[in-house]
Amino acid sequence: MKCRLARTMAVVFVLLTAALSLAWSHHKLMSQDEVYAYQTYSVPTVADMVQVQRTWPISLDPLLYPLLSHGAMKAFGASAFALRLPALLGFLLMQACLFFFVRNLAGERAGMVAAAFPALTATLFYSAEGRPYGLMLGLYTLALWCWQVAERQETRTREQGTERRTWALVGLTVAIAATINSHYFGILLLVPICAAEGFRSLQRRRMDWPMCAAICVGIAGFAATSPFLQAAGEFRKNYYNEGAVGLRDITRAYRSIFVDYTRMSMPAQHLWVVVLIAFAVALVWGCVLAMRDGSGLRIPAAEWALLLVLASLPFCGYLLARFVTHSIEVRYVLGAVVAISAMLAVAMSPWLRRDAVFNAVLVVLGVAIVGAGAVRIHAEQKKTAARLASLVLPAEVKAALDANPDGRVYVQDMGAFEENRIYEPDADVRARMTLVYSPAEELRWNRHDTMALTATHIARITGLPVVSYEALRAQTGEHLFVLYHTGWDWTDQAFAEDGAKVRPVGRAMAGDVAAVEFK
Repeated sequence: MKCRLARTMAVVFVLLTAALSLAWSHHKLMSQDEVYAYQTYSVPTVADMVQVQRTWPISLDPLLYPLLSHGAMKAFGASAFALRLPALLGFLLMQACLFFFVRNLAGERAGMVAAAFPALTATLFYSAEGRPYGLMLGLYTLALWCWQVAERQETRTREQGTERRTWALVGLTVAIAATINSHYFGILLLVPICAAEGFRSLQRRRMDWPMCAAICVGIAGFAATSPFLQAAGEFRKNYYNEGAVGLRDITRAYRSIFVDYTRMSMPAQHLWVVVLIAFAVALVWGCVLAMRDGSGLRIPAAEWALLLVLASLPFCGYLLARFVTHSIEVRYVLGAVVAISAMLAVAMSPWLRRDAVFNAVLVVLGVAIVGAGAVRIHAEQKKTAARLASLVLPAEVKAALDANPDGRVYVQDMGAFEENRIYEPDADVRARMTLVYSPAEELRWNRHDTMALTATHIARITGLPVVSYEALRAQTGEHLFVLYHTGWDWTDQAFAEDGAKVRPVGRAMAGDVAAVEFK
């Protein structure tokens, strides 16, 4: 009965996560990167999508997530829901596999806690984001669980003379290959898997050849990324975060697992780092105490190696970026949340055997998941309402646009252009929006040409209006610009350098509208 309750509640928490994520997604506008993905994955056929990813990519990912999203769009229509569906299913897969993985470590009650915990972290965002990261989390956990089952079944085979691990080895192969083909940084999955299997081989003083074969066949799946990696390589020469790799990326990664630290003040961020260090120490110590509890908890050393190396994934990501890729984003190493969730559940397992504690944990988890989800949904509703309101042009701005002989409204900020054009309610204004790009100006002021390359690719695959800054500068008369004064928008510097006359018109689209005339 107690085990049945833990299994039932694990299912309840997964379904609750799905419901909250869908509600969050319903109120969430597509981000710049999601619009890139949407423009790519909503093309008519798979052949068209493969051609885009091999020649003029704007969503720089291998083929797995695009294929899954494209399939979802064929089934449910081209929408944000279909774009995000594989990410949601991947996140739910992570929760389900965490339950089974941790059940093998410390029992079903601990498995239930491990399955529920990710829904309380900031990683839940990636269940409602149409990018590969939610899918990666699920594939990471599937690979870990398959490795664990194959490892334990091999031990039983030697002891009992039975062979029942074929499905686990196949699952491990598929999970590794799929992870690598969902994102290029998915290659980091090999670090904990290979470290754990290497430790196990040293401990046993012999190789588990079927396991090694499964891992190697999975690694061979990297070959499928080659054409798309080559196409994405065009961006690498002057990528927007090229060379911006530092030790701070490690702490940023851990912070981003739990909270959106970017909205915090620097003192608050520093305090959060201290809290995380204390949490890490307590987590490790809790796991040590759980092993010494005397309750018969026996976790193989190789599985501890798997968890500890996976928990240190941000360090591994830093080293890969520092010496190989020279760029990294914190979302590339969010797989550490899988190990953290498992270790937390193991540390709590001695307490969870007490019915009163277990029941209290059930209540706390349920209330926390619902409460945190409600807060996120409400915040997203407010954010979306404010963003949509900003797209309604004030009378003076609309009059200036109608009176402008050029008849266009220019935007240089790539993200603003993509988001504005998707959600602008006035079809006439939407048709007039034009993207401005310049490799020379972007390199000059921002030291990269990522946006310019993306603009040229967008023009080729979507037919959206795109014009070079140099061509616009050669034209006479006033041009209506929406200016954002951000690190991405270099127009302020370029206008000043060119001696352009800038006449303020008003506020619209969350930016400053100005009539610009070049000399």
